[in-house]
Amino acid sequence: MDRLFPGVSSFARYLLTFALDFAHGALMMSGVLVVVFGVYQAASYGMQGLNPRSLFGKAWGMPQQRTPAEEVLPILHTSAHEPLEPSLERVSTAISRRYRLSPLVADGLVRAVQREAQVDGVDPLLILSVISVESGFNPFAESALGAQGLMQVVPRYNSERLGSGDAAESSLFDPERNIQIGTQSLKSFLASSPSLETALQRYGSSSGVTDVGFVSRVLQEHERLRLAAGQPPAARGTVAGAHVPGSNG
Repeated sequence: MDRLFPGVSSFARYLLTFALDFAHGALMMSGVLVVVFGVYQAASYGMQGLNPRSLFGKAWGMPQQRTPAEEVLPILHTSAHEPLEPSLERVSTAISRRYRLSPLVADGLVRAVQREAQVDGVDPLLILSVISVESGFNPFAESALGAQGLMQVVPRYNSERLGSGDAAESSLFDPERNIQIGTQSLKSFLASSPSLETALQRYGSSSGVTDVGFVSRVLQEHERLRLAAGQPPAARGTVAGAHVPGSNG
């Protein structure tokens, strides 16, 4: 310090040394805090947590990007407080883990399925199996043939159920509305088909599915969900879907 600051008093050199050491320590501590915060954000929210828009958007008045979960949760409003059957609670957990869905989103979707299943008398596990194969639980999925949403409903084949207007068509990206229309369509095929396989093949054809493996994939998923729900295997070749958990049928 004597060589760097000749002519400076010992007290002044002491103060200057203290200030430099303090600044150095503060910079090191700031760096450690930044690293710890970055690790926390990445662990909690994934790489999206390191997005400057997510980190500083509110402070800078930047518009916030909504995650898929944030987009879906407000839509699942009707069934938000409906209790799930114990078997469907287990299924919801299995779906959440397999498809990496937020438990809140998985519960909301399963509740919506439970409600429509009870209204239409269709096995909720069958509805969930169709959703799994058709869209992988992506409520914003759309095929090249125009099939939309969770159950890949084609608007032109469901015009009577949808009503008219652009808003009616876009409503298929509302998970609850899509499940409602898709379940009604599935019910009609179940009622007019001699077997579950035939009903599923007709449903797949109506949504634009052309491969012959669609039916077997739905049936395999149905068995997985029955196992998750603690139910015995379904009898092959029957329209397994009339019984709804919680009903007297």
